[in-house]
Amino acid sequence: MTGLILSGLSFGYGERRLLDGLDLSFSDPGLTAIVGPNGAGKSTCLRLAAGLLQPDTGSVSLNGQALSDLSPRDRARRIGYLPPDGRSAWPMSAGAVVALGRAPWRKPLRQLSDDDRAAINDAMRQTDTLALAERRFDNLSSGEQARVLIARALAGQGEVLILDEPTAALDIRHQLGVMGILSGAAQAGRHVLVAVHALDLAARFADRVIVMQSGQVRADGPPGTALSEDVVRDVFGIRAPGGIRPTPLSAADG
Repeated sequence: MTGLILSGLSFGYGERRLLDGLDLSFSDPGLTAIVGPNGAGKSTCLRLAAGLLQPDTGSVSLNGQALSDLSPRDRARRIGYLPPDGRSAWPMSAGAVVALGRAPWRKPLRQLSDDDRAAINDAMRQTDTLALAERRFDNLSSGEQARVLIARALAGQGEVLILDEPTAALDIRHQLGVMGILSGAAQAGRHVLVAVHALDLAARFADRVIVMQSGQVRADGPPGTALSEDVVRDVFGIRAPGGIRPTPLSAADG
């Protein structure tokens, strides 16, 4: 079976179960938003999907090949991963940060190849960060840093892009910008999995929403179905008559 397949995943620390018997498949490219309250298992699910954790039971495969059979380099070539709060105080240029995304493709101590430079330029063009290339990363705004880090993930040219809370600590304008970039990557043919807290962002941008609760999938489907009034009430404990729907933006919102 093609695509990213999570089959029968269980994971925990000691007797504390974080996931138990999780089954998910991502056969078609698109943007999938994973939502849920704190402690629902979103980050654990994403780290297992990226091959960064080994499940206690079950398996993760990409296009029929188990991630556990791939070397770290090969896995990094196929799956780009952005951890939560990836911003840092690196005293290096934004262009150099994006170039780190080519590490799985480069031999040690080798200069950037023409293919590397093309991938870096394309990633920075997609994220509108070319003008930031020579600026120090630690001097950029939070929104600029977020876009540069997404460019780093895109530069790896993996078919799967996994991001854990990339919109955290950003204002609404930059949240919309980041989600727009990810939507564009999905439309270009990537599998994009992103954990978000803002349900309105999931409703606006995602092709598919997975709602997690206590390590289980509570709902899975198009935003209008997965974020129904009943699901939002039961999982998040809030009233949302009619469910969560994207709110139209005015011209002033950009």
